[in-house]
Amino acid sequence: MKRKILFFFPENPFSNRAGNTTRAKTTLTVLKNLGYSIDLVGATEIYKGQNDTTEIDKSIVDNLFLINQKPPKIKTSSDYWKYKISKFSKKSNEYNHLLTDFAKKEFTNIFNKEKYNAIVINYEFWAGLIDNESMKDTLKIIETHDWITLNEFYKNKSLDIGKRFNEEINNLSKFDKVITISEDEHLVFKRFLGEKVINIPPSFTPHFEKNDTDKKYDLIFVGSENIFNIQSMQWFFDHVYPLLPKNIHMVIIGRICKHFQEREGVKLVEFAENLEEYYHQSKIAICPMLEGTGIKIKVIEALSYGLPVVGTERAIDGFPSKISNGCLVTDNPEFFRDQIMSLLQNESSYQEMKIQAEVYFKNNFSEEKAIEKWKNILH
Repeated sequence: MKRKILFFFPENPFSNRAGNTTRAKTTLTVLKNLGYSIDLVGATEIYKGQNDTTEIDKSIVDNLFLINQKPPKIKTSSDYWKYKISKFSKKSNEYNHLLTDFAKKEFTNIFNKEKYNAIVINYEFWAGLIDNESMKDTLKIIETHDWITLNEFYKNKSLDIGKRFNEEINNLSKFDKVITISEDEHLVFKRFLGEKVINIPPSFTPHFEKNDTDKKYDLIFVGSENIFNIQSMQWFFDHVYPLLPKNIHMVIIGRICKHFQEREGVKLVEFAENLEEYYHQSKIAICPMLEGTGIKIKVIEALSYGLPVVGTERAIDGFPSKISNGCLVTDNPEFFRDQIMSLLQNESSYQEMKIQAEVYFKNNFSEEKAIEKWKNILH
């Protein structure tokens, strides 16, 4: 009998929208390659908020289910009245208002209809989905994606860090295995939760070019419209872009484009079905992140194409090695410009960084290593 996994990810992992969806899709692909049958669960309100379709890759996922924050407004329904009463008698979840008793019930109903060998939950603030007693003997795995307490602190400096971190550790402790994608989070969580914490960095198929072709763009940045991406590119345009020669050509891809206007030498592409052609047409990836936590999927994706990366120090958060990794980092705008120009004007420097990028990618982010780690967890 084929082994089955129930995989919760709140938004559509096949949307090709951002690093988090890319990460979820690659994990699903790994699990499928290990021979598992996978049912995917998402959150209705988030699908609507992101304008996500319910289209899925049927070669990877068998079924898609969506859970709701609240029941339909049917006044003869007991679920409807339970939900209404709970709004007065019970505080909503402080860190995830979508995680209601009704959402938990819907998830439990999906679980109870099939025999699943494992449950995979993405994000610590959805941990309450596994609270039902019927799941106690099933292997429960959480993909953290990030150190949520620190991430929320960056967004809200008045956050009660001690209270939030206590909640985060308590939620993670419910699981049999805790998957981190960043070496930094791995070290933090392992101190509190021990050997159940396993680091599985993002993995991609390498797309190293056999021969260098003519490049259309000097620089490429790929990003969603989250606040950290917007801040980082605002910094770049305010402090680095004016220092660059006027003949520099760059392309920005993703929903972040909604927050910027085209200017000389800059092409905006709000959505690209396939990033491969843009990466192959670009010489250097930039990642001028100022805040935010966790490993940057966009940086690893760039390395998978053998592109050198110029970024700020935040760009290499979570990397096992801070040197010889295909990335040049600085928080100084003038040095940032100098590093870009050095790679563009000095072919030997460029080729050296390109080789570094490829070697570092192969040694740290290969699909084979990810598959082996998942196999050890699930068997």
